[in-house]
Amino acid sequence: MKRRFNSKNPASLIVGLVVLAILAIAILGAPLLAPYDPVAQSAAERLEKPSDKHWLGTDRFGRDILSRTLYGGQTTLLSSLLALCAALAIGLLVGMAAGMFHGSALDHILMRIIDVLLAFPFMVFAMVVAGLFGTGLVHLLLAVVSVWWVSFARLTRSVVLHAKNETSYAAAKVLGASNLAIMRRELLPKAISPVLILATFELGTLILSIAALSFLGLGAQPPAPEWGSMLADGRAHFFQAPHILIGPASFIVATVLAFNLIGEGLRDRLDPYEKLEL
Repeated sequence: MKRRFNSKNPASLIVGLVVLAILAIAILGAPLLAPYDPVAQSAAERLEKPSDKHWLGTDRFGRDILSRTLYGGQTTLLSSLLALCAALAIGLLVGMAAGMFHGSALDHILMRIIDVLLAFPFMVFAMVVAGLFGTGLVHLLLAVVSVWWVSFARLTRSVVLHAKNETSYAAAKVLGASNLAIMRRELLPKAISPVLILATFELGTLILSIAALSFLGLGAQPPAPEWGSMLADGRAHFFQAPHILIGPASFIVATVLAFNLIGEGLRDRLDPYEKLEL
C-alpha cells in the first residue's frame, strides 16, 4: 500500500470565484445597474418580450424583469447568508460542546435533538412555522436556522472526537488548560476547514430551499422581488410568456453552481487527509 497526495486542481475554485464575483457585482450594484424601479408597474407594457428597452421583458404587471432579478438577488442571497451564518454559529457551538463532553448527559441530549430534527422533513417544518407564526421572510429564516445547524453540529462533533486522540490535546490536558481554552486553541482551529467546506455546499442548497419556499408563498411577499416568488408569479404565464422565468431561474442556477464549484475547490485544497492507493 502506498500513499498519494490529493491533486490540487484550482480550476473549479477559480471558475466558481469568477462566476460568484460577476453575480455579486451585478446584484450588489443593482441600484446602479437596474434600469427601472423593481416594483414600478406599467399596464401598457405587461408581458412584453425581451427588447432593447426591457432586456429580459416584463411580467404581468409590466415590471422590468431584469431590475426585479437584480434586486431579488439581494433578498435571496443576503437572507441565505444570514441564515447560514446563524446556523453555522449554532452548529459549531453545539458540536464543540457535544464532542468535548463526549459520553456525558449533555452529549446524549444534544445528539437526540439532532436525531429528531434530522428525521423531521424540513419543508414540513417550515410549513408548520408558517402556520403558527404566519408567512414572511423573517419567519422563513427562523425555520431554516432551526434545522440547518444540525449538519454543522454533527461534522464539528466528529472532528472534535478525532482531534481528542491527538497528542496536542493530551498535552493541553496535562498542562492543566481549561476546557474552554482547549476548545478555543486546540479543537476549534481543526474544525474550521471542514466546516467551511461544508458551508459552501450548504449555501447552494440553502438558496434553493429558500427560493422553493418563497415559490410556495412562505417567504418574501409581493411586491418585494425575490427569485422564488418571481418564479411563482410567472408560472401562470409560462406558455404565453416563458421569458418571465429566464431571469430568476438563470441566476439561481448560476449562483448554486458557483458555490458548488467553490466547495469542490476548497475541498481539494483544504482536505487534510491523504488518498490511499492500494
